[in-house]
Amino acid sequence: MNDRLVEVYPNDKRSFLIKFYAPWCHHCQDLEPVWAQVAQQLHNLDANIVQIEFKGERTRDDIIDFALRVHGPPIRYLSSCDQLNDLVQDGRRVIFINFGPEADGNFTRLAAKFQPHDWFFRSLMLCQDFQPGIYALKSKNVYAKFDYQTNGDLAAWIRRHRFPHFTRFTSTNLHMALSSHKLLAISIVEEHRSNGKLIGQKNVAFKNIMESIANEYSNKEDHFLFGYSSDLITMNSLAIRTIHPIPNLLILNSTTLKYYLLSDNFEEIGDTYQTIRANILKFLDQIINESETLILYSSNYSFIFDTLTTILTMYQGNPVLTLLLLGLPSSFLAIIVYMTCCSDFLDARDDDLTDQDEQDDQHEKRD
Repeated sequence: MNDRLVEVYPNDKRSFLIKFYAPWCHHCQDLEPVWAQVAQQLHNLDANIVQIEFKGERTRDDIIDFALRVHGPPIRYLSSCDQLNDLVQDGRRVIFINFGPEADGNFTRLAAKFQPHDWFFRSLMLCQDFQPGIYALKSKNVYAKFDYQTNGDLAAWIRRHRFPHFTRFTSTNLHMALSSHKLLAISIVEEHRSNGKLIGQKNVAFKNIMESIANEYSNKEDHFLFGYSSDLITMNSLAIRTIHPIPNLLILNSTTLKYYLLSDNFEEIGDTYQTIRANILKFLDQIINESETLILYSSNYSFIFDTLTTILTMYQGNPVLTLLLLGLPSSFLAIIVYMTCCSDFLDARDDDLTDQDEQDDQHEKRD
C-alpha cells in the first residue's frame, strides 16, 4: 500500500476494505474467488474494494461481517424488537446489547475498542423478558446477563462470551478463544479442502453430537467454549503430537494450556449415537470434577513442534525453495563456525611445521 491511494481519493471519507496479498501465496490464491464474492456482495455499500498485497486467510462471511461491522458506528440502535429477532435468529452471531434508557459508560467505551471483533447495540425498549442491563445474545434462547457484582470486569466478560455456543476454531481466532479463560471443547474433524464438507458419516455424526451437547450446556454451564476444527495442523500444534484417530475431542484449558484428549481416556467411545453421546458427557463431567483418573497433557513447549511442522510443511510445498532458504544460511554459519573454531588449530599446526623445518635445517648444517 502506498500514497497512490491517497492521491486518487484525496478528500474521500468512505471506508476502504483492502486485501493484502502475495502472488506466490497459496492461501492468497484460495482467497481470490472469495474476494470476488465479497466485492459483489458489498457493491451497494458505501465502501470501496481495492486489491493490495495481503497475507492471511478469511471466509466470505467473515469478511462481509467485518466490513459491515466497522463501516458503521460502534453502537447501533434498535428501531424495534423485531429487529432483535432477525439479528440472532441463525445463532452464528453474538451481539452485545445494553437495554434500558440509561447508557452504561463502560459499555460505550468498550464498544469502540472491540468494534473490529464484536457487534454492539443499544435498545431504549425492553424487548421480551429482558431487564435493564447488558446482555450477550447468542440465539433466541441462549443469552447471558452481565452483573458487576458477580462478573466484575466487563471487558473480561465480553471476551468470555464473544463466541457462539458452537463455533469454528481456526488459526486466526484461536488466540481470541484463549482469552476467554474457558475450557475449549474442540471437536476435531476432517473436511474436504475443495468444498469444506465433512469427510464421511462418522465426522458428520460426531460434530452433530457435540453441537447438541453445546446447546444443552449453553444456559446451564459456563465451563466450556464448544466448537469444532478441521485445521489439523493447528490442533496438532496444540497437542504437540499428531492427533489420532479422527474425529476426536480435545479439551484445552485456555489458562494453563494443559489438555485432555478423548481417545486417550476412552479405549472405545462407542458405535451408536447414544453411546458416543453418553461417553462424551461422562468425559466432560469428569473434567469439571477434576477426576484424577483422566490423562492430562501439557502443551507449553508447542513452539518446538510448530517450528518442525512449519519446516516440514514448507519442504512438502516447495522443497527447492526450502533448501535454499535453510541451506544457504546454514552453510555460511557452518563456515563461520569452522573458521572461528579451527583458526587456533591451524595456527598451531603452522607453528609446529615451522619449528620442524628449523630443526631440519639445523641438522643439515651440522651434517
